[in-house]
Amino acid sequence: MKKKLCLCSLFVVLFFSFSSCNSDFQALITFKATSDRSNLLYNWSNSTHPCSWLGVTCNSNTTQVTRLVLQNLNLSGSIQPLIQLTHLRLLSLKYNNLSLLSSLPLDFSSWKNLKLLYLSHNLFSGNFPSGINQLRRLRRIDLSFNRFSGDIPLTPLGQLSNLLTLQLESNEFTGFLHVSLQIESFISLIEFNVSNNKLSGEIPKPLSLFPSSSFNRNKNLCGKPLLKKCVNETVDNEDPLPVEIPSGHGRKKISIKAILLILLIDIAIVAFIGLGIFLCCRKIKRRKQKREIKKEDNELKKSYVYEYGRQGNEELVFFEGSKRFKVDELLKASAEMLGKGSIGTTYKAVMDNGDVVVVKRAKERRKKKDVEGLLKEIGGLRHSNLVSLRAYYCSKDELLFVYDFFPKGSLHSLLHGNRGPGRTPLDWTTRLKFALGVAEGLVYLHNASKSKLSHGHLTSSNVVIDEEGSAHLSDVALHQLMVTAAPTNTEYKAPELMLNTHNSRKSSQKSDVYSFGVILLEILTGKMAMGEGETSLVKWVQSVVREEWTSEVFDFELLRYKEMEEEMVALLQVALLCLTPTPHNRPKISVVHKMIKDIRMKEWGEFTNSPMNNPTSDSSPYLSEGTLTTSS
Repeated sequence: MKKKLCLCSLFVVLFFSFSSCNSDFQALITFKATSDRSNLLYNWSNSTHPCSWLGVTCNSNTTQVTRLVLQNLNLSGSIQPLIQLTHLRLLSLKYNNLSLLSSLPLDFSSWKNLKLLYLSHNLFSGNFPSGINQLRRLRRIDLSFNRFSGDIPLTPLGQLSNLLTLQLESNEFTGFLHVSLQIESFISLIEFNVSNNKLSGEIPKPLSLFPSSSFNRNKNLCGKPLLKKCVNETVDNEDPLPVEIPSGHGRKKISIKAILLILLIDIAIVAFIGLGIFLCCRKIKRRKQKREIKKEDNELKKSYVYEYGRQGNEELVFFEGSKRFKVDELLKASAEMLGKGSIGTTYKAVMDNGDVVVVKRAKERRKKKDVEGLLKEIGGLRHSNLVSLRAYYCSKDELLFVYDFFPKGSLHSLLHGNRGPGRTPLDWTTRLKFALGVAEGLVYLHNASKSKLSHGHLTSSNVVIDEEGSAHLSDVALHQLMVTAAPTNTEYKAPELMLNTHNSRKSSQKSDVYSFGVILLEILTGKMAMGEGETSLVKWVQSVVREEWTSEVFDFELLRYKEMEEEMVALLQVALLCLTPTPHNRPKISVVHKMIKDIRMKEWGEFTNSPMNNPTSDSSPYLSEGTLTTSS
């Protein structure tokens, strides 16, 4: 009985799968018959499987059509047959001569799974396609350079929470840009264009943050960001009616203008008093802050100079090419604490002559004879992507490291700091340059000595940026000097290191590769390694990739670089290789470095901010769909 039920279930599944495939097949054949007069869709025939046809991509499990990309093929006629492709996620018919050719309006409601829609540069006319508000998964809509007319239904469009792009320029849309003033309206929108239409009225507030180029060539549009101000339609040519106010001697007539003038004077007086109170409070607060900063500096200086001062007659040991100074000059320098980590506390030290260095005070250390040999090896490392150890101070009870100071801060602060308004986003080319710089530094480190040095504690906080925007690895191999290492920043640690919390000396070059993979995810996602809640960044990204919505992982700041999305996906693939659970299956850093270099070099030859040399179409659907596959 159970066997029969299983066979029946299998038959039902196969039947519906076949029915769906057959329905898609018929829709495509009908579309070709009415639209492909030049027979450019030459392999669309009964003798071949629809999934192998030009521009057609199917779901590998169900053979349902999920992508249809037919650009610049001189197609004409109606797209009405394509409405039957209910599993479409991507539809691109740009640069054709397609239209509706019927009195029926274009209805999108059957495309429930649609994410990306590109219909620009065609001959579509009539009202805006209906059913658009039902497509909750839509990310990009491009209906530009057509003949659409009537009103733009902005209120339902504003409720599409995933919508990133809305391009409606160069049509014949009329009416006003009505938007219901809800907080969630257009919350995800990063690109909007209704220029070169016939729109009227004031630009609504939710859309006023877009540039003026989004609204140009609409003769009757006004308001921000356009220079044309909106004028009230009702103009009072006569004095307003007086308002009668009772008094002791009868009624005295006071006009509304007089009342408004009195109110304005009152408001100005209150504002003046409030400003005075604010300035006084701010002055008091600044004085208090200065006292606290001075007190804190004194405490830091005390802890850095006096409590942990010079022991015996030891001197600073300098490495080749480093500017020399006496240990007394360093210990007397004014110190500002930059942070605390698993190695120890880091200070910015400003000496009397104005020189600025970074001093790291180790909170623990191995025996002096074990430390000095390794320190000399670390101090001999010289590479443009490493922070060189300039000097060290090693006494019986004290171990200090001296480095150059990098005022631009760490990669961690650039990626995650000040994520609110006023932040300057990191562009894609800069991020890719950081990734390549870190990889180059690791390649040098892993091959610099016979002892096979490893970084041991690679995090985005241990990558600092110089004035030219190059990345440098700091704290190189310092964990090997410690007796133990506290289990901090476990999000960066390879799985093989998580078995033992006292494992600083067990780190390897392959564990560095894993840590580098986590940094690559930070660069791509803009999220911290610790992730959200109980899920680490690594687990979150891996789960997203398994669900085939890969483009969702990328940082919101990177969504403007549509033409670079292929490079982002390529770097994501490199990161996932670095994060392979077993060490022997991870690639060497030299291989990783070559893969990152090839992402940009194979097409452009060098880093550049101009995407104009990229032969890939700037809005190619293959680059925007949420899978790791970059071609159909």
